[in-house]
Amino acid sequence: MIQPMKRYLLSALLFCLSFTLSAQYGNGRYTFVFLNTNPNKAEISKAAVDSLQTGHMNNINRLVKERKMIAAGPFFTGGGVFLFDTNVEETKAILNSDPAIAADRYILEVFAVDPIPHNAVNKTLCTLWDKNEADVEMAMNYYFVRYKPNKENEDIAAVKTNRFTENLIKSISKKHGRNTIIGALNLNDNEGQLIFYQSDIEGGMEADFATHELVKKGLMTYEHSQIYFPKGVFCEN
Repeated sequence: MIQPMKRYLLSALLFCLSFTLSAQYGNGRYTFVFLNTNPNKAEISKAAVDSLQTGHMNNINRLVKERKMIAAGPFFTGGGVFLFDTNVEETKAILNSDPAIAADRYILEVFAVDPIPHNAVNKTLCTLWDKNEADVEMAMNYYFVRYKPNKENEDIAAVKTNRFTENLIKSISKKHGRNTIIGALNLNDNEGQLIFYQSDIEGGMEADFATHELVKKGLMTYEHSQIYFPKGVFCEN
């Protein structure tokens, strides 16, 4: 995201994550937002970028203090994610208060969310709002996997994709240990699933997540990224 990365990380330490996803599980109380870097963003001066970044961070801090935003975290390769304790319509109204978003620096994807109910994943997520910044550790070994249904395939509408993702979670937890999977989330309206996991293997364990049955059948695609995230939001030690 547009920043010195260090400033983003300091602010991200304040955030907590309380994710949820899909109409298959609930009514989507929370909202998950992807902030994808806009490849067609206007060329502006460094001073203008710095000004937008300052406003961006100030707005995040304001929303956290108001307890509307629960979590934020950047990907290593740019862009990032937000989690709001507001519904989709409320979130959309909030997002344009961010000057970087209003300036079209990002392409947004907004989803209602609910947690995947599986015993391999800790379903209780912890808030870090009341912690001092110095007491929160930034996890550098967290990875993020997003599974997306291939909507061009007419067979996908009849498939409950979360069931196959749950099977993969079981398999990876058995192979690499129960604590490997940090959290798993289901996007509403069968829009896919998100998995957070930890690994000390350089580059993560992408090959394991590529074995998803629906990915092999061409019914889903996946994205794999390393993400900066505050340790403890999934109630992990």
